[in-house]
Amino acid sequence: MKQIISKNPFNGKILAEIPYFTPPQIQDILEKSQKAYNEYHDWSSTKKRNLINGIAQSLETEGKFIADLITSETGKPILQSRAEVKKAIDYCRYISENPQKLLQTYVVKSAAKQSYVETLPIGPVLLVTPFNFPLWICFKAAIPQLYLGNTIIHRGSDSTPLTSKCIEELLRHSGFSDNQFLNIFSSHDQLEQIVQKVEGVSFTGSSRVGGIMGAMAGKYLKRSVLELGGSDPFCVLQYADIDRATDLAIQSRITNCGQVCFSAKRFIIHKDKYNKFRDVLKQKLEKINIGDPKLESTQMGPLARYDLLENIHKQVQEGIQQGGKLILGGQPTSKSENEGNFYPPTIIEIKEKNILAQEETFGPIFPLIHATSNDEILRIANNTKYGLGAVVTTQHENEAIPFIKGIQAGMVFVNDIVKSDFGLPSGGIKQSGYGRECGRYGIQNFANIRTVWIQNYK
Repeated sequence: MKQIISKNPFNGKILAEIPYFTPPQIQDILEKSQKAYNEYHDWSSTKKRNLINGIAQSLETEGKFIADLITSETGKPILQSRAEVKKAIDYCRYISENPQKLLQTYVVKSAAKQSYVETLPIGPVLLVTPFNFPLWICFKAAIPQLYLGNTIIHRGSDSTPLTSKCIEELLRHSGFSDNQFLNIFSSHDQLEQIVQKVEGVSFTGSSRVGGIMGAMAGKYLKRSVLELGGSDPFCVLQYADIDRATDLAIQSRITNCGQVCFSAKRFIIHKDKYNKFRDVLKQKLEKINIGDPKLESTQMGPLARYDLLENIHKQVQEGIQQGGKLILGGQPTSKSENEGNFYPPTIIEIKEKNILAQEETFGPIFPLIHATSNDEILRIANNTKYGLGAVVTTQHENEAIPFIKGIQAGMVFVNDIVKSDFGLPSGGIKQSGYGRECGRYGIQNFANIRTVWIQNYK
């Protein structure tokens, strides 16, 4: 029987083996989720807020255990896993404490005696989430929908099944019924059976698989939100502060060993700053503490899987073959998954048409691109099929304005790394997907935004 195998990326040890669900098991999950929605969707706002707040309380109690589990399955340094748990807690608090911002019915003047718009649930929603933030990405999509009144069917990553199971148990412990949030350990071939029976699909992952999921949702006229890959530009402008810029570059790229959708993937640097940026970046990266992700002193751990290490190394080698100049790193520090999936921070100087600037790279890779002017930085930044996020670094506000207006991306951050904020929309354009998550925007993805029009009753 086919099964999901969870392995520790630090030592290759098998943590769990979970069989894929059979078609009858999947059908049972679908029926349970629909039945739970029928019972749950019209619960009072107060009751749902209390449940969401209960999740935060449970996370606070079990946070240490959950963070340790995330690190065991992903290789993420323990301090980063604890930060992921803290963010999930804070998001639950935000949702439970801001009902008027999220679900307020508002009156609209019209030709009717009375007219207003309300936000209502629609039914079960399928979440397909990746390995890199197994708690936060699940919560980012699920918590607003649970507050709205939808139920969740969660297909987590094959790399993190134990974290997925922990989330389901956590919600039950917090007061949710057995069927309001359900994991579904399906094979990829079984996803279409699931999509047919839900009312919405939220997918976070690669653009290739996202295209398949979007097409599948469209085939059955299901709503979908796709947060996909990116080749996010990191723009170092003429008047950037190099010490600050290099710190941000490292923070963006070594967090979770570079396995972050929003992380900078192309570093486009003004000619006046290029040499200093490269040299300072190299000096700082040589001091990064790489090792056991369970140690608080570790700044960067292993990649989550050995096939990811093989893929990132293949991309680096192709980048060199296409004329890239290796400045730092570029070779795996382990020869098998039993030695840990370690790949060092790697700096490589490239041209804008190099594969490392055209494909998404999911690892601690710093491709540097030389630009002759700020105008050229902007042109190169937009020369991509992706459009997720972008970073602009400068000390002059006027220098940033053309980039704020001109960059083709769903998120533009000036003098900070791209990140998700509870009240701001998170998502991309072009082949980085569509739809938005977080706050009111996240709720509206799978809501019935209903118009009510009332004339005189007599």
